[in-house]
Amino acid sequence: MEARVGELELELQRCSTREVMQTHVEPKEDLAKERSKARFDPQALSEVLAGGKQELERRQRIVALIEQMPWGRKHDRYVLSREEAYVRALEGALSIWKMMQEKQVSVDDALVFRELLDLPGGLELHIGMFMPTIVGQGTEEQVKKWIKPSMSLSIIGTYAQTELGHGTYVRGLETTATYDPRRRMFLIHTPTTSATKWWPGGLGKTSTHCILMARLFVEGKDHGPHAFVVQLRSLEDHRPLPGIRIGDIGVKFGYPGVDNGFLQFDHVWIPRENMLMKHANVSPDGVYTPPPKSNSKASYGTMVYVRATIVADSSKFLARALTIAVRYSAVRRQTAALPGNMERQILDYQNIQSSLFSLLASCYAMHFTGKKMMDLYKLSESQGNKGDHSMLPELHAVSSALKAVCTWTCSDGIETCRRCCGGHGYSLLSGLPSLFASYVQNVTWEGDNNVLCLQTARYLLKAYRHITRAGGKASGSAAYFTDLLSNPRVLRTKPRASDWTWYDLEGVLQQRCLHLCRVADAELCRLGLPDGYSGPCWDGYTVTLIQMARTHGITILYSNFIAAIKDLEERRAVTQATLVTLWKLSRIFALGCITSESGEFIESECITSAQASSARRELFETLQFIRDDAVVLVDAFAIPDYLLNSALGRSDGDVYKGLLDMAQVSRLNQTEVGPAYDTLLAKVLNKESMHSRTLSKL
Repeated sequence: MEARVGELELELQRCSTREVMQTHVEPKEDLAKERSKARFDPQALSEVLAGGKQELERRQRIVALIEQMPWGRKHDRYVLSREEAYVRALEGALSIWKMMQEKQVSVDDALVFRELLDLPGGLELHIGMFMPTIVGQGTEEQVKKWIKPSMSLSIIGTYAQTELGHGTYVRGLETTATYDPRRRMFLIHTPTTSATKWWPGGLGKTSTHCILMARLFVEGKDHGPHAFVVQLRSLEDHRPLPGIRIGDIGVKFGYPGVDNGFLQFDHVWIPRENMLMKHANVSPDGVYTPPPKSNSKASYGTMVYVRATIVADSSKFLARALTIAVRYSAVRRQTAALPGNMERQILDYQNIQSSLFSLLASCYAMHFTGKKMMDLYKLSESQGNKGDHSMLPELHAVSSALKAVCTWTCSDGIETCRRCCGGHGYSLLSGLPSLFASYVQNVTWEGDNNVLCLQTARYLLKAYRHITRAGGKASGSAAYFTDLLSNPRVLRTKPRASDWTWYDLEGVLQQRCLHLCRVADAELCRLGLPDGYSGPCWDGYTVTLIQMARTHGITILYSNFIAAIKDLEERRAVTQATLVTLWKLSRIFALGCITSESGEFIESECITSAQASSARRELFETLQFIRDDAVVLVDAFAIPDYLLNSALGRSDGDVYKGLLDMAQVSRLNQTEVGPAYDTLLAKVLNKESMHSRTLSKL
């Protein structure tokens, strides 16, 4: 057989190829050069971010293991149907749980396995909400009764709070639990369509039980939402129990492996003992005992814990998006100044730097704040176990503001990263669309961000009024109100932003929040709400209140970022070059926040217009400084290629080969001829030949 490509073709092409290669650069070479010109080696910073060298090595060891597991394969992740994703996710979750139960891996190892698998499924709320709620709100007897079968997966639970008609406003839930002292049982009922439980993960097809949040009625009196353990399905054949209607809510924007469900009750009886009674109690004869006043908000502990984990996790998801976008921007070339010149790496363009490096600064701030947030929660939990719940208001206010700011930043940031990757960012193979689709629900889940900001605003306004009207002092995260009201920080003596210290930048952010609080107080008083924190006047003034809470959250992020860098400096945990870069990154965070809303800061009289211009100039200069360290700053996150599952973010930089290789898995590529050829295309494409054959038969 004659060769398809001969010497003639090769010789003709040789000259053309030579010309193309004059300006061609292999992306792998570009990424290697980026690492070689960085100011520091990221290894020490990686160990800090991972929580220590052992944790970093643990992740590397587990990556090697999970890649060998049948349920750990990711090559076909982006082409799975919803049913296939559900089965794959459950297979992985059950396998990891089994390894943990059989002592093949530790609990900490299991958590890393779950994170690396990155395929949430039917066990998420069993682990994250069902068992923690029983432990946190159940009596010793209830914990003994329910936790053992939960650990063995003899039962699988979920957390059923959100309803079709109610989400964040828990007191408005319509599902009822009415106590009958004669039967010593609760009657669970869904009285309206809007009372249908909607969204609980694992409810659709997996869970056998749930923690049900329902309004407790005793002798006709409404005692508000309480937690109940309710069996939903038979432990013999997994069918719904009598009086229970249950199912999957259908296709969602993301999370294809999770069977989010709906749930309705038609006069279902449950034992009295199924009400979690660590804090509140209903006696056999129907006497309700509320939680002690010092413990009245203890039932919110689980929700606050989940918000704290959301804050801690936000940086992890944004780090994945940034790793993909920064690496790709370092190897993607776009536009040459003159014919025959090399095209520029898009990471050299200021608009790309402004988008990605500002997010990179936010990601580091969120990482260090996430660790601080979990430490704060653990301290509150420790005190709560001793009967001291005094930290809860502060923890609630801080977690609410940070949950909002961090999830807004992360979800918007993932989309920004996708856009920075141009057309290839639109491909699922980039890893960014599915990352966004699975993460963006966090802005609503566990408290709508705007509602949470209003709760933080209420806390801040109370602190402000306590200082200005009662002569008191603010504490916790709002303590700076007291300092600023007695000694405002004025920057007018430092017209150049390059002269501003971290203390000055922190003061600008704090004064902006205080200004908004002062304005809100004055306006609410004018509207006729000098002391209250709800009602039509409050609801009609939410924009400024949300801005105030958001600014407070940003201030906390910056303060924690600075504190973390100081700690690294004191411990000598990283090199001096690394510290210089981190300090620069912290300035990008603060300057970016100020310049993006410079008009607001000028209006607040925190800075002048000249200072705003100076801040913008310094921001652009600092972006250019970070340019040489951008790749190693994302390398420091130490995110394995297995977790990224991205053609654009691969650590070797071979992005175009990655796209070609990953595309081969498409089910349309499993045959040379497409599925519609015989039934549709052939009739159109072969119209003339078919017509000729028809004529020849006549």
